[in-house]
Amino acid sequence: METKLYLRMLQRGWWIIIVTALAAVCASLLYSYYTPSIYRATTRFVISPSAEFLSGVDNNVLSSLATLDRVTIITTYAELLNSPRLQNEALEDLNLNREDLPDYSYNAIVLPDTTVIEFTVDGTDPNTVTLLANSIGQNALEYVTQLQQVYDMIVLDPATIPEDPISPLPLRDAGVTLVVGLAAGVMLALIRDLISSPIENFMQQRNLDNTSLALNRDYFEKQLSDVALGSVVDFSLCMVHLDGLGDYLNVLPQPTLQKVLRHVNQTLRNQLRGNDMVGRWGDLDFIVMLSEAQGYASLNTMERVRTALSIPIRIDITGEDLYLKPEIGIAEYRVGDTSESLLKNLSWALDVAKTSQAGIYLLKATEPI
Repeated sequence: METKLYLRMLQRGWWIIIVTALAAVCASLLYSYYTPSIYRATTRFVISPSAEFLSGVDNNVLSSLATLDRVTIITTYAELLNSPRLQNEALEDLNLNREDLPDYSYNAIVLPDTTVIEFTVDGTDPNTVTLLANSIGQNALEYVTQLQQVYDMIVLDPATIPEDPISPLPLRDAGVTLVVGLAAGVMLALIRDLISSPIENFMQQRNLDNTSLALNRDYFEKQLSDVALGSVVDFSLCMVHLDGLGDYLNVLPQPTLQKVLRHVNQTLRNQLRGNDMVGRWGDLDFIVMLSEAQGYASLNTMERVRTALSIPIRIDITGEDLYLKPEIGIAEYRVGDTSESLLKNLSWALDVAKTSQAGIYLLKATEPI
């Protein structure tokens, strides 16, 4: 049930999901269009004991070298590549200025479980990043040679000019943002529905009669006025008077009376169409607006209503049957009618129905009053 509920919520908010996803994709494409391409040049170095140095030492020295922390040495070499001093020297050798390269970045890492250092330079020009990667690497090699002769730092893979940028990648980025946009759209659709549902329920509750759950009189009058002023001319107004409820109105406990009135409201709704309106007009009266129904169509509909409401209701607390004895007046809309004149005609039709043997009366639009 919860899954179906969420699916209905997403169905109602489908446009939010689509708009959010499209907005995310458009933003990603615009970002890719206006963002400069970034290229990466990579050079790798391998660290190993110096064969030339080891050939001239005895076994005691070799034993001492074995105790050296090789991981620390490799990490030190990586930090040399990250050194601003060596980077600045390389920039000077290439007649470049760090301030002129604000989008350039440098990073050296030790590859896991190896003695290999990977040094990368990212920037907007593929030729420049390649020159910088190789130049900084050469400076580091020279510094290591002066620093010690125990471990050699050898170029494994020199940097080559990159052909494709590493970012932005429009297709990849658009695909990722599409997924993110869809997820965000789903969340927004659910949040919108969860927020709006309590508001809609609250507004709907304000329009209902608390006892019967039919539309209250104020709201029904407003709807009737809007219809009368509009272009709809083929509707009828009906008043259902529950004559048999009068003797019980001030006798029945409130919960029991509420149950009876809600039964009446539900019976009316079961006999009517979804676009027909049902309201509570007074203590013993319900009012019905039959949309797109006049003449015998409205009379036949309300005959069914009268038959359904004539079935007795068992009162639980006393065990006796309550006969509602419904009496129904029907007034067709007449061209030029206002809500006031239509209600006046309806009152007249109900008075006739109360005195007639049939208990129901239709006041046609062509019938004089």
